[in-house]
Amino acid sequence: MAFTYHPPTRSVCPVCEELEANKQLPVIRSNGKASHANNFPIHNWYHFVLGYTPEFPDYIIKRENISEENTVLDPFMGAGTTLVCCKFKGISSAGLDANEYFVDVAKAKLDWGIDTNLITNEGIKLISEISKKFKSIDFGTVEAAQLRLIPKDSTITVGEYNQVNRPSMLSNRYISDRPFVKAQIIKKCIEEQIENESVKRLFNLAIAATLVPISNIKYGPGFGVTTPKYDADVLGIFRVKIDRIIAELENVPHHLKCIFSEAGLGDSRELSKYYKADTFDYMITSPPYPGDHEYTKHSRLELIFMGYVNDIASLRKIKERMLRGSTTNIYRNDRDGDHVAELNSIKKITTEIEKRLKEDEATSGFEKLYTKLIREYFGGMYRMMSQALQVLKKNGKFILLVSDSHAFKMVHISTASILAEIGQEIGYSDHLMELWQDKISTSHKYNMRENILTLVK
Repeated sequence: MAFTYHPPTRSVCPVCEELEANKQLPVIRSNGKASHANNFPIHNWYHFVLGYTPEFPDYIIKRENISEENTVLDPFMGAGTTLVCCKFKGISSAGLDANEYFVDVAKAKLDWGIDTNLITNEGIKLISEISKKFKSIDFGTVEAAQLRLIPKDSTITVGEYNQVNRPSMLSNRYISDRPFVKAQIIKKCIEEQIENESVKRLFNLAIAATLVPISNIKYGPGFGVTTPKYDADVLGIFRVKIDRIIAELENVPHHLKCIFSEAGLGDSRELSKYYKADTFDYMITSPPYPGDHEYTKHSRLELIFMGYVNDIASLRKIKERMLRGSTTNIYRNDRDGDHVAELNSIKKITTEIEKRLKEDEATSGFEKLYTKLIREYFGGMYRMMSQALQVLKKNGKFILLVSDSHAFKMVHISTASILAEIGQEIGYSDHLMELWQDKISTSHKYNMRENILTLVK
């Protein structure tokens, strides 16, 4: 039987209209566009498209008067935004993420004690080796021939190099042959030439951060493919990134270089496996939203190119550690939803989604997973928030930035309100809700509210 996907067929949301009528002023008025990471030192080394602005943790640190005497945990660390903000303020912090690539990115961003002279000297030798390797490849361009960059005895073409070195999961639809070859040569030179692990991690971050600009991928924030870039100045972009990293490390105050920051790999639903009870004063984070975003898809290029993923099994291993936020991330044996199946707020949402699916005669496999996804998402958050209660100190605060959603048949999901209800069920003593910003939605006329939820142990 053929399945048919039915896009959203509704544009009216009574919940949004009620919220608009009783609207509070947001903390930031960004017109839905947060400040870009390029505006913030060290954060700009690598920015995840589904990440959040450093303004959020900075705001919380100031609002709560968090100081050097406190410790902070981010259980959905991503590229390390909260941890970098804490380190700039002299605050000890730790972070956890399910994605190995992000863990290494965060470690690179937090290693401020590297000798910049070592980075510079290693960089000079590295660039020299990369230039030699480039000259051994026939890139098939008139410019290269005119500049005599190709030795007469060169026998390796871009096509031949691709055939041997391109990962099977990385189609040239996503990154064209010439940019791929250049980036791959840089990556291999880093592996072969750089011995110092901290320097190697920084250089790997730099080439990984170069991938999206030289690729055919675009984010808006959804994943898409744009007009192919058949060539790019990969080495030039890489060198600019390295120069920026060196300059910003040189500007880090000496007393901040030794502030404790730890990035680890793990499943946030099992926090007590990684941290002792009563350890943290605050948890500051922005978990995935119930918006059907497949988070590994937005880092798939980096995961495959950098060698973290080489087949479906290794990708699934990452996805199984993650909170269930997408219909492509639901598995047969998932049972997190059992924790929240009887909550009235969850029943109300899933009943309405099922009603609209029936009205639309929706039969696609993904649509059939909508209600299970809602239960698994909030059930996973139930488990994670229960674990957070253990690792927080008495009177500690768990502070989350979460967005409402219309991703499933235009049914309004008040994410922060439901998480507050779950928090009360688990045993948090109090909660506070604050409107952070209105996010612009491209699929309907309503803004999506992004709220700060504060839970108190």
